[in-house]
Amino acid sequence: MPHQQMNCISSILFFRKREICSVTSTMALLYPATIMKLLLVLMSTLSLVDAAALSALICSHQPIVALAGDDVILPCHLEPAVSASSETVEWTKPGLDPEHIHIHQDGRLMYQNPSYNDRTILFMDELTKGNVSLKIFSVKTSDAGKYKCFLPFIQKEASIQLIVGESDVIGSHEPVTVVVGDDVILPCHLETPFDVKTLTVEWTYNKTIAHIYRNKKDDLVDQDQKFKGRTSLFPDEMTKGNISLKLTNVTEQDAGIFNCYVPKLHSQVKKGNITLNVEKKPGPVRRSQTDNDSIVGIVVVGIIVTSIVGAVLLKMRHDKGGQNMGNTGDCEENNPETVILNEEDISDTA
Repeated sequence: MPHQQMNCISSILFFRKREICSVTSTMALLYPATIMKLLLVLMSTLSLVDAAALSALICSHQPIVALAGDDVILPCHLEPAVSASSETVEWTKPGLDPEHIHIHQDGRLMYQNPSYNDRTILFMDELTKGNVSLKIFSVKTSDAGKYKCFLPFIQKEASIQLIVGESDVIGSHEPVTVVVGDDVILPCHLETPFDVKTLTVEWTYNKTIAHIYRNKKDDLVDQDQKFKGRTSLFPDEMTKGNISLKLTNVTEQDAGIFNCYVPKLHSQVKKGNITLNVEKKPGPVRRSQTDNDSIVGIVVVGIIVTSIVGAVLLKMRHDKGGQNMGNTGDCEENNPETVILNEEDISDTA
């Protein structure tokens, strides 16, 4: 409200109170105490109106997001706080016929749109504090849209946007494979993404409970014994619709089908499936008896071949040595020096 307008309202109310005070002083002399009480009530009412006129009606500037089937609050309040318990509070949805959703007057419900029958309330205890928020139960996709809160007694209005979504639970179409002893993440999420931290999330394995999250924390009282201390969700990711399960120290007995389930989700697909395959760790290589026999055979053949080759080489060497000795005798007979030496020896002898 513009500052000049607020000053104008304050001035009018101030003069009205002055007039009432003047009248009250005169009537105090002429009329009984009952009349005085009524006048005091009137002055108190004007004081409240004065304070309310200076208050601002504030609704959430951010859209309110909810899943179909959830309960939701459209927050709206007077600031500074002024009681609205005995005043008229109107909630409307432009474009709806009729557009009025909820009308509260003189401390009670005066009208409720048939489309919202038994689904809307104000917070009666909070009206005295200026809280005029509207709560809608079991919201539908058709409830999405713009809402307006109007306070006739101070002629103030504010609007708020409601977004209603539907999400399906999506598991993994492909099996997840892990080796015994390793950790694994079983993927599961909401499509479209949605904050699930206020919802219940259940993980089951062959009809036994693997993990349960509810009331904003893990609830593992009924968890199957074989999963104790081995499962966890990702709290920071749950605001994005990620409800994947981490399973540590996987065993062969963990192989099978896991289900992720959001019970309160109002959608066509509330459950996702993930198949887990578990492989054994590769052990040390062991040779079979056949492999050992083959190795022995190869060694024996190698020895035999080596022996044969050695014998052949030895024989060839021996034969070559004999040939060299025979060639030495021929050389002495054909050597000219040897012949000349013999002739000289013969002459000396003669």
